Amino acid sequence: MSSTQKSVTTGIFYTALSKYSGIGLTIVITSILARLITPAEFGIVAIALVFITFFQLLSDFGIGPAIIQSKALSERDIKSIFFFTIIIGFLGAALFYTVAPIISAFYNQDALTNVLRYLSLALFLYACNIVPKSLNYKRLLFKKIGVIQIVVQAITGALAIVLAFRGMGYMALVIRSLLDSFLIFLGSYYLSPLGIHFKIEKSALKKIYSFASYQFLFNFINYFSRNADNLLIGKVFGAAPLGLYDKSYRLMMMPVQNLTHVITPVLLPVLSDFQNDYSRIYKAYEKVVKVLATIGFPLSVFLYFSGEQIITILYGNQWIAAIPVFKILSLSIGIQMVLSSSGSIFQAINRTDLLFKSGLLSAFVMLTAIIYGVYVKNEIYFIPISLLIAFIINFNQGFYILIHIGLKKSFKNFLKIFYFPLISTLIIGFEFKLVEKFLIIDSHVIFLILKSVLFGISFFVILLFNSEFKMLLLNFYKNKIRGKNFFNRKK
Repeated sequence: MSSTQKSVTTGIFYTALSKYSGIGLTIVITSILARLITPAEFGIVAIALVFITFFQLLSDFGIGPAIIQSKALSERDIKSIFFFTIIIGFLGAALFYTVAPIISAFYNQDALTNVLRYLSLALFLYACNIVPKSLNYKRLLFKKIGVIQIVVQAITGALAIVLAFRGMGYMALVIRSLLDSFLIFLGSYYLSPLGIHFKIEKSALKKIYSFASYQFLFNFINYFSRNADNLLIGKVFGAAPLGLYDKSYRLMMMPVQNLTHVITPVLLPVLSDFQNDYSRIYKAYEKVVKVLATIGFPLSVFLYFSGEQIITILYGNQWIAAIPVFKILSLSIGIQMVLSSSGSIFQAINRTDLLFKSGLLSAFVMLTAIIYGVYVKNEIYFIPISLLIAFIINFNQGFYILIHIGLKKSFKNFLKIFYFPLISTLIIGFEFKLVEKFLIIDSHVIFLILKSVLFGISFFVILLFNSEFKMLLLNFYKNKIRGKNFFNRKK
């Protein structure tokens, strides 16, 4: 087994370990903060994060993935690009600081000005971290990256709780974000220390221009498709409804981030080594999709029927209005889990041009859905329904472009992967519908435990009828222990 092949399994294992180790920590920290900070205060920070995400996008220029993918960069090139990102980060932070009052006036939120200006420092630190972070992934330092993330999360989360207890409200979230950025940068730079070449070499930028430009364009349009809901909800409905919506969305994204994102950071740096071997990449990716769909689709139904219990237990009664939003958004989890893994394959085969085209279509669909929900229906609870329809449409167009055009494989055959996950989901959904109809339990905790047990048993029984999935999980487990390659197993 080659070192490249072994790196896939090792990378996924340590990325998963860090992600899953942090799930419980994230839930505890978020649950405590949700009881100490009001939805309106969360809404103010949510507005700020939408804009800082945009300025981060402008600072990145698609450089991070380009560094990972490129095999032609010298040490001098890397240092020159590092200096370039520092300059761009400084200029972006200065601009962000300057426009803060304008953004605050647009949303009629006076407190937003100081929040945005504080976070301008986080923007600068983000830009400084682009190159060190990318080098860490390129060097496959997944274990060390995971350790840093867990430690930083624990430190900043504990501090935020202490500050919230002292009545600092949204500033507790702002300070946590600043400290997060600072500590993550220190950790990344510690793993990959590099000097600065105080000159921007055009030759270095040319080596990553083609890949980075399409990646940047994709990130740019994807930003608006992913953040237009927060932008418009904050403007049309106000900070408190935005806080409810944003909290629901972030909770819904937790399974996506903690299941899909243990794989996607590994796929690009490893699979890019054989970027022209489409058959090999397709076989590896097909197995990833099977696992994600078989887990994600039934999980969507479970979270939909358990939304009331989950929101009430985690966040308390002040967040009850978020339940309908969370339930509807939960139905998109399986789709998003699978679809969000596709970007790494576009990058691995060096087709960020196709990623951009797919992203352009995706942005049009998402923006149309959000605008329809906000301005036509003028109802915050209709926006998740519009988004669900948009995710389904983008699932089909995104994978058609990746599979049929990018990897030159049969899209029709690819869709057969989803037969078993869909049937499993319908069976579990029918069971939970019966439970909701005939069983009434006043205790949210007991009812959630009962539903969790039912889901676990049903999922296990259904998997007994799928020998291929059992073998995939069994091999993955063995490979983690014995160091074998999950993605190289013969069918």
